[in-house]
Amino acid sequence: MNGTPGKQQQVVVALLWSLAQNWGGRALSFVLFLILARLLDPTDFGLAALVAFILLLLSSLSEFGFGDALIQRRTLEPEDVTLPFFCSLAASSVLAVLIALLATHIEHWLDVKGLAPLLTAASLSLPIGTATLFQEALYKRQMDFRVLAVRTMVATAISGVVGIACAYAGFGALSLVIQVVVQSAVSGLWLWSQPRWLPMRGRNLKSFRELTGYSIHVVSNRLLDFAIVRTIDMIILSLYGVAALGIYTVGARVYIILMQLLTQAVMDVALSALSKIAHERDRIADAYLRSVSLGALIGSPVFVLLAAIAPELSLLLFGAKWSGSEAVMRPLMLIGAVQTVQFVNSAYFGAMGKPNYVFLLNILKFCTVVPAMFLIPSHDIGRLATIFAIAQLVVTPVTFALALRLLGLSWDQFLRPVAGCLCAIVLAYGAVALCREATSDMNPYLRMGLLSSCFGATYVMSILLFWRKQLFALIAFVVKRGVTA
Repeated sequence: MNGTPGKQQQVVVALLWSLAQNWGGRALSFVLFLILARLLDPTDFGLAALVAFILLLLSSLSEFGFGDALIQRRTLEPEDVTLPFFCSLAASSVLAVLIALLATHIEHWLDVKGLAPLLTAASLSLPIGTATLFQEALYKRQMDFRVLAVRTMVATAISGVVGIACAYAGFGALSLVIQVVVQSAVSGLWLWSQPRWLPMRGRNLKSFRELTGYSIHVVSNRLLDFAIVRTIDMIILSLYGVAALGIYTVGARVYIILMQLLTQAVMDVALSALSKIAHERDRIADAYLRSVSLGALIGSPVFVLLAAIAPELSLLLFGAKWSGSEAVMRPLMLIGAVQTVQFVNSAYFGAMGKPNYVFLLNILKFCTVVPAMFLIPSHDIGRLATIFAIAQLVVTPVTFALALRLLGLSWDQFLRPVAGCLCAIVLAYGAVALCREATSDMNPYLRMGLLSSCFGATYVMSILLFWRKQLFALIAFVVKRGVTA
């Protein structure tokens, strides 16, 4: 993208700190997760996953989507934040009290023994998380990701130590809940000790109505997305039990972490940066093509590689007691290879003031994914995960069609940057499949190294064969931007 050196440098620095926040925090969180997976059993993780399901639903409702609305708004005054903040804080506080009061009834309704005390403890994180979110949104709006990065690392480390200590002490699933509450509390204290905004009496009703108009689309989209992604949790719970939900949670963890690592850092910066150039069609179209090219070149092969070595990777990371998680990991990784390119569409829709596009696409996805999971026999969680992944592909061509139409691009302009990468990935995955057949008796850890090397070598050679010109052009672009920033 063109622009003044000062603005370019601000975006680059923001992106680097956002990467530090997300990659550093997620990497540390994943290490802690691996330790806890060795200490706890599938039932513990299943209970914690069910608590997370309920809290994520309630937090999506109580926040009302105001965080994204504040980031996206072109001009923002301090009094614009007042009404959104107090509305969200009040809603989250009421929901927290209701959860604590109704925890026993929810346990009986879901027929999951031991759920009530976990819900009561976890309800504390609702109002804390809501209050924190507003400060976080304002930090992101100002592209000040340094404080957010340090906060994330400190909160993750402290909460992780507490969670592991509780697991060693025999707290079971409560260890995971305590970890979440402590992380939420430390994050809140950290940001509110260096606030970008403080509560005030002044308020702006006109601004509140405008923010609400945008946030309605955001929260509607989140609820639809939640229903699409989390319905599988409830199906697993009802068909296969809490322990199976725990195995699915662990098997999906690597996929979730990777999606967050590869997408969230860019999304955080993109919504702020792209909103400023949304009116310049040529610049934003060029940025879009660069984004999908980078996603296809770097993100997609990582997901496909991990799908190819899922059995060995699952054994290495989680141990033998989590057998079955590899059947969950493989289809999710393969769909992740598509989503790592597709995810940028949401950022461009939001930046160009079209969040309703995401909402409509999620309606289509919901109408495809949820019925497929209910109507197609699955027999086990691995097949259910496969159905879940394949059903999501229905919306993929529609998503790209809308993005290309909005940006004034043709399918040829879009496919040219990614076709070579796709060919290289398919060849690399096929090479791993052939190599696996020839090494069936090898030690699984040695085989994982061999298969990874086979994938990497095949992919690099194929890229140089099919995509060399585009690769060098993309490298030149990135280097040029890095120098000019």
